[in-house]
Amino acid sequence: MTTATPRTLTLALSKGGATLVDLLVDVPEVRVVVTGPRMLYEHLNLLTTLTPADGCNAHRVQELAANLEGAVHCGAVGVRQAEIDVQSYRAGVLLQIGLGPANMYQSELVLRTRTGETFRALITRLLTDDPARPFFVGLHGVPASGHLEHDHSPGGDTHPEPGHHDHGGGGGHGHP
Repeated sequence: MTTATPRTLTLALSKGGATLVDLLVDVPEVRVVVTGPRMLYEHLNLLTTLTPADGCNAHRVQELAANLEGAVHCGAVGVRQAEIDVQSYRAGVLLQIGLGPANMYQSELVLRTRTGETFRALITRLLTDDPARPFFVGLHGVPASGHLEHDHSPGGDTHPEPGHHDHGGGGGHGHP
């Protein structure tokens, strides 16, 4: 589902749906309705076809992150600031956007440019030296691993929580 107004684009991440959000849009605000934040989707990662040779280096990705602000609206806990984090690795840089606390219902991430520029204008200005060259920049909904309600995450406690029973076998529920 996608809807747009002159200033906002609204998209949905849900089970069985698309997991990619195009950020080369001509609005300064993107709203992402997420079903099962941290249960179905752990966080959002910035994906791009741009490389450091194109101008998309760690410094510029950090500058992009500094020019973004986000809030997560969740009916269960209210509004929280979205975590926007940049980590550098030997292989490159990773920008992640948090989706708020674990929730089996829906939450809405409201992501805005601090400058009021459209996402397309901000990204083009910061991440590429050649704006005429075609490129892609978007957010990918990273699937959550494990079952938060049973803490089957890697390295998680193997003992059942009070009120839960041991399913036996590796991770229970038929998971290895």
